Formats: sequence, structure tokens, C-alpha cells
Amino acid sequence: MNSRFPYFIIFLILCGCNDPSYEITTDGIKRDKPIKDGFDLIEIFVTEFNEEGRPIEYTDGESVFCGPTKGFSGYLGEKIYNQKEKNLISENRKKMDTIMTLNGNSLGGEGHDKRIMEYIDSQNIIDSIVNENFPFKAQRKIKFFEKSENYKWVYTTEKLEKLKFYDYSRNVFDKLPMDLKKNQWYLLNFSNASNIIDKVFFKIKENGEVEQYDYYKVIMGV
Repeated sequence: MNSRFPYFIIFLILCGCNDPSYEITTDGIKRDKPIKDGFDLIEIFVTEFNEEGRPIEYTDGESVFCGPTKGFSGYLGEKIYNQKEKNLISENRKKMDTIMTLNGNSLGGEGHDKRIMEYIDSQNIIDSIVNENFPFKAQRKIKFFEKSENYKWVYTTEKLEKLKFYDYSRNVFDKLPMDLKKNQWYLLNFSNASNIIDKVFFKIKENGEVEQYDYYKVIMGV
């Protein structure tokens, strides 16, 4: 038996105990760890609270996503990339699509590794163009109503159950594009990993103070 395995399990458990810390104000959000992947900000209508006052049953209202600008490169790139970069991206995307088809739309593993190094090379070319035009350094603080460096906002829409998609028909924004109402509950959802629930519930009370509840949980074995 690998003697290192139990230490790995202990490491995962300890990581789960190191909950992120958030501070929500009417101006923005501050986190003790850099915000790398972005988050959803969702207006919610609460029907049930737990004993601490945290929402546990609710339905979604208006929803937006805030994330690294390079995550919207497919939409913003048309105005940013030069013609050579556009051609390289187009050529390499076509090559990647061809390789995916050749592998039965499943890349990696036995029988699904044809021309896989060409696929990786094409992806690296596209990534280098994106990173050159959309540099990113994760920040710990993102403001709601002022432009934050290297982050954008976009409305989202639920086309499939529990899956939200960017609604580019409403544009991409430098600032939070919706107002935050008093006595209205909101959810900040950082749960980007399949085995981590990382949520912050908050509302702005009538006196302007923020009522905030964090919920963080690591689900092992998912």
C-alpha cells in the first residue's frame, strides 16, 4: 500500500477546513484569496432560512457573471485581435475540431489519442494569443460600480436546468450592470469546482448595513 495516500487524504481534509473569507460591502466584494475563476451574482427570492438566518430554499431572479476578461475573448476579440491573430485562431480551431471528430469527440485515452500532440500545439497557439491580448492577474477585491482591472460582467440566462450561459445580446460590462436593492437577498456563487460548494448570501438592510452569511463545503468523492 502506498504510505503517502493517507497523508494525501489528510491534506484534502485540511484544505477543506481552510474556508475562504469574504467581506461584502455596498461597494464590492473582498476575499482573502485571489478571485481566479469569477463568480455568479444572483438575485434570489427566499422561502426558507436555517436557524442562523442563512437562506436554504430560494428561487433565482436576475443573474450576472463576473470573471476574467480573457474568459470573454471569443466575444471581445473581434475588436482586439489583428488580422494575423484572427487567422491563426480560426485555422487552429478548425484543426482542433477536425482532430476531435477523428477521435469520436472524446480526446485522450486508448483509441482517442490520434494527433493529440497537434491538438495541444493548436490550443497553445490560441492560448498565447489570448494571454497576450487579455493579460490577467487575479485580484482579491472587485468593486461593484467601478471598473475592476481585468474583470468584466455579463448577464446570464438559464437555457438548461441548473446551467447558466452568457447572454451576449445584452453586452459585456466593466461594472455590475444591475442595481442592488435594499432588503433584497443576493447570492454570490463561487462554486466552480464540482466537489466544492462556496457561496455567500447577503442583503443590504434598510439602514445600509450588509447582512452576510457564508457557506463553504468540500464534498469528498464527487
